[in-house]
Amino acid sequence: MQLTLTKTMQQSVKLALKQPGFLKRHVEEAEKIAELDMNETKAYPITVELIHHVSSCLDDIFFHELIKGSSVYIEPKEIKAKNPEFEAYMDKLRAQQQERDYKRMISSVITSEDQKFNLGIKPDELKEAKSHIATIFNILFSMVAVYVAVFKAAQTIVTDIGLQVLMGLAGAFFIGTVEVILYAKYAYVATAPKKSKNKKIATL
Repeated sequence: MQLTLTKTMQQSVKLALKQPGFLKRHVEEAEKIAELDMNETKAYPITVELIHHVSSCLDDIFFHELIKGSSVYIEPKEIKAKNPEFEAYMDKLRAQQQERDYKRMISSVITSEDQKFNLGIKPDELKEAKSHIATIFNILFSMVAVYVAVFKAAQTIVTDIGLQVLMGLAGAFFIGTVEVILYAKYAYVATAPKKSKNKKIATL
């Protein structure tokens, strides 16, 4: 265990070094402590064993007097030098992330020119509207294609032009209804809030 060195400890160590009974195993540590400049603000360690030995070598000072004003020595953490290349790389990544965040932030902002052209509709809403319009045209195209196909097929079955037209319209409305139902179901699933996956487990 190590304590924080005080001036009283250092002076006592210097006096103890001159004593003939000072043990050799403590000489190296004691000499280093005696040479330290205690005017500096830096904290220096001293072992409890050396303090005990110093107090035993000197008759006019006791152990509890030596440790007065001291505290447990905690070695300061070594500050590692930063790698300039790594720091530059991290700065680059942070700059790229900030750029992405900025672009994402302004992506939904409408400029004055965009407002004039898109009638004030936001880009997200405009994209959704275009999707709905494209779906409507696809459904109409499917209905026309089915009408023509059924009408041609009806010509080989019946000779009445009225029945041929009715069969074609029935096929067109049928496929149109099916596609509308499927698209409505898809739109509901896509826009509905996701349910929480967390389920409560019943306890017995």
